Amino acid sequence: MTGRASALSLPVDSRSRAEFRSYARRTPVFTFTTGGVLVSLTLPERVSAAHVEFARSLAEHAAAYAVEVERMYRNGATRKAAA
Repeated sequence: MTGRASALSLPVDSRSRAEFRSYARRTPVFTFTTGGVLVSLTLPERVSAAHVEFARSLAEHAAAYAVEVERMYRNGATRKAAA
């Protein structure tokens, strides 16, 4: 990452949702909602190799996140402050 970046931290709760929508005549949309915030990941009409790379990276990291959350749940972990 280069230059300035913004950071956003959203707490996840039992009402949080993630959703993928595919459309026949436009690019797909991935959204997640938590608290009162809706975040949508959209694409331009022309998709490049960089977009594919980002989507695969997103899927890989989301899968790793799910594994870690499941591990913590199985082990009865309690919420701790972020380091």
